[in-house]
Amino acid sequence: QYEELQVTVGKHGDNLRDTKIEISELNRAIQRIRSEIEAVKKQVRTLQMSIGDAEQRGEVALKDAKAKLEELEAALQKAKQDLARQLRDYQELMNVKLALDIEIVTYRKLLEGEESRWVGHGGNWDLVGIVSGESSGKN
Repeated sequence: QYEELQVTVGKHGDNLRDTKIEISELNRAIQRIRSEIEAVKKQVRTLQMSIGDAEQRGEVALKDAKAKLEELEAALQKAKQDLARQLRDYQELMNVKLALDIEIVTYRKLLEGEESRWVGHGGNWDLVGIVSGESSGKN
């Protein structure tokens, strides 16, 4: 019986040693998993901070883009107004030019008419007659 008891104690001792080894391995695994969990938590915090920074930069970029768009729209509106004003000025100048062209043609015809009268009178002008609107005695 003593031998049986020693065999049983030996078996239980082996089982106890195996269980202690298994517990030790499980404790190391638990520690490794806890370390991994802490590393992942740290990574999550880092990523959350990065996301927050990216969101903030995105908001700033969007705000800047909207301001730039408003600025460009205002510049476009001003350019359209300037173009319309310049077109009106151009039309006014063209109207003045047309009136001056008509006036030039009118004076040219008057000069040509006077020139032909002058040639028709032998080239002598009676200055008194021209001023008073009368021609010289050579009709």
